[in-house]
Amino acid sequence: MLPISTFMARGLNKLRLLSWLNASSTIRVNNKKITIPLLKKLGYHNLWLTEPWMTQLLVQLKPLFNGHFVDIGVNLGQTLIKAQSVYDNVHYTGFEPNSTCVHYSEELVRINRFRNCHIIPVGINKQSEILKLNFFYSDDTDPSASIIEQFRPDQQIDHYKYVPVFDYGSVRDFLPTARHALLKIDVEGAELEVIKGLAPWLEATRPIILMEILPVYKKENQFRLGRQEEMQSLLHSMDYQIARIRKTEPVGITVLPEIGIHDNINNSDYVIYPAELQKAIKECLPD
Repeated sequence: MLPISTFMARGLNKLRLLSWLNASSTIRVNNKKITIPLLKKLGYHNLWLTEPWMTQLLVQLKPLFNGHFVDIGVNLGQTLIKAQSVYDNVHYTGFEPNSTCVHYSEELVRINRFRNCHIIPVGINKQSEILKLNFFYSDDTDPSASIIEQFRPDQQIDHYKYVPVFDYGSVRDFLPTARHALLKIDVEGAELEVIKGLAPWLEATRPIILMEILPVYKKENQFRLGRQEEMQSLLHSMDYQIARIRKTEPVGITVLPEIGIHDNINNSDYVIYPAELQKAIKECLPD
């Protein structure tokens, strides 16, 4: 694999030559060097990671980190990179049903020699089945792709592929048994299915959840609103508290009685924590 600088990668991309190469480049995240594989351009955007607030959030949660990180929706390993940059000796388990993303993430793990790091090539669901993963752009790693058929009714589907999703009974042996792991969920509308699928594990081990929940936008969007309210009710029944992430540094939270209806995409990220950790969470994340 040809090592190149980020400057050279940008130049080759402008010349439309990067798509012909298998190369690698290095970046620094949280002052740690990470090698980024560039597989015929796949992974190019990892050279300029977005959402720096997520890295800061993970730093601030260090006092509560128990060594285990579960990532539902790996995509191209954006959160994997940040977790590896912040935590030493992290035991990482990522679930990703998109085979293209699995291939890339496995190469990211291999080239960096990440230890105790496993990519499981399935999604999480309330039942095991084969579903359509709908893509709204031609990019086969489209991060907005969703298994929820009605989630974006106004957007045209570009293409789809069939993917496997497994229930808790099928994946339980891959999940940590230690209490209060970090669990990240980014599944483009399928949050309810993930929470239902992992409910026995959530109740038994009480992880701290970092989750994207995209806006309802308006009350007429009853499909999204109904799913959001059902998920919120389920989390409350398990004695979880929902807080919206404030992304200015230092990162903080705003505790919410309910998520409600809003139209601000920047307010779509949440820390959802078990009630017994309320004091410890507020010490890490000011409200």
